[in-house]
Formats: sequence, C-alpha cells, structure tokens
Amino acid sequence: MALILKRDCRSGTREWLFQRLSNLLICVWSVVFISLFISAPQLNYESWVQLFSPLWFKLYSSSTLLIVCLNSVLAGWQIGTDYIKANAVNWVYMQFIRLVSLLYAVLGLFILWGLT
Repeated sequence: MALILKRDCRSGTREWLFQRLSNLLICVWSVVFISLFISAPQLNYESWVQLFSPLWFKLYSSSTLLIVCLNSVLAGWQIGTDYIKANAVNWVYMQFIRLVSLLYAVLGLFILWGLT
C-alpha cells in the first residue's frame, strides 16, 4: 500500500529540479567528451579505446548514462500523462519507455565496461 501511495505522490518541484540538474550534468559530460575527442592526436580505434579507458571517465560516463535513462523515463511520463488519456494505452506506453530505457542502460554499460 505504501508503494502505491508513494508512486501516486509526485512532486513537480523535485521533478523539475531533477530534469534541470540532469541536463546540466549531461551538458558537462558532452563538453568533457568533445574536448577530449578534439584533443586526441589521431582518430583511430586505439585512440578511441584510450579515450574510454580511464576509470574516472568510465565512472562519469556510466553515471551520465544512468541519468539519461532516468531523465527519459521522467520525460516519457510527462508526455504520457499530457497526451495519452486512456489508462490502458498510457500503461503500455510507460512500460515501453521503461523497457527501452533499461535496455539502453544495460547495452551502454555493457559496451562501456567491455563485459564479455
């Protein structure tokens, strides 16, 4: 029962703040990535591997990837509640958004960490 109440009790201020902070972190990651990419002496497979090999960059990229996925679920919820009025269709839409975000996170972490 508490989970149902917690799910239905949403805070617009927290969601707004989360979106703004997550977008800021995503932009900072983009600036760091572009600056590292531009400063690479060569653009080949070895330099690409070297770009993603430091632990700090993997951790930063992983956290940014997870933030992107959470942000996409929140954006999907906002779109679904604004434009999809039928509860059954909205439920299917939200499950689809959650599944795609989860697959995106799993695949991205798999690629980033090279888990074989």
